[in-house]
Amino acid sequence: MREAIGSDDFQAREALTMLCNAYWYPLYAYIRRTGKSPHDAEDLTQAFFLQLIKKKILSAADPSKGKLRTFLLTCLQHFLADNHDRAVAKKRGGPAPVEVNVTQAEELYATEPVDTLSPDRLFQRRWALTVLEYSMQLLEEEFTATGRQEVFAALRPFLGFSPDSTKRYDEIAVTLGTAVGTLKNQVFRMRKRWRELLFEQVAMTLDNPTPEEVKLELTELFDYV
Repeated sequence: MREAIGSDDFQAREALTMLCNAYWYPLYAYIRRTGKSPHDAEDLTQAFFLQLIKKKILSAADPSKGKLRTFLLTCLQHFLADNHDRAVAKKRGGPAPVEVNVTQAEELYATEPVDTLSPDRLFQRRWALTVLEYSMQLLEEEFTATGRQEVFAALRPFLGFSPDSTKRYDEIAVTLGTAVGTLKNQVFRMRKRWRELLFEQVAMTLDNPTPEEVKLELTELFDYV
């Protein structure tokens, strides 16, 4: 994905837009945990992505030297070391490459463990959670596109790591007007599709990965959750 993002074709620009919009919060959280204010973190996050785009940093990277999340974190650390607070915002110019919703970001940041995670560890944890949340969002969009929003809302609780009780299945089956057996089949297919989306999202952050490499990356990400 990194090489593709660095090119100038439409598909590459779309991929970079997706990356910016999906994964800006882990970078924002890292900046906040280093002691920056919400306003400065917003400016610095936008400036970082602008530099990423203007200098085509991703295309210059050697994919064999690390994962995308590790590469981005290293780039951000260098960026912060070379810039000072608001000065970077005044110099960046042009439209913001990513819409940083400070209100949303601060609501999320308020839920982060206090004084128990280093900036690096918080970044890794938030990257992992973002992969999970974004793949869930894509799954919801698929259900919505086929007019099954209510089915998605009803079945989403079954996507947790602990299976629900039989009584819970019974309750949802009544709500949806379906048999328990049919409901369980729907949940099975939904879980399978979510795993596929997770696999695809992680594969996009690696360079031509094998299925085993994607599985290893998923395992490592889950260790941070």
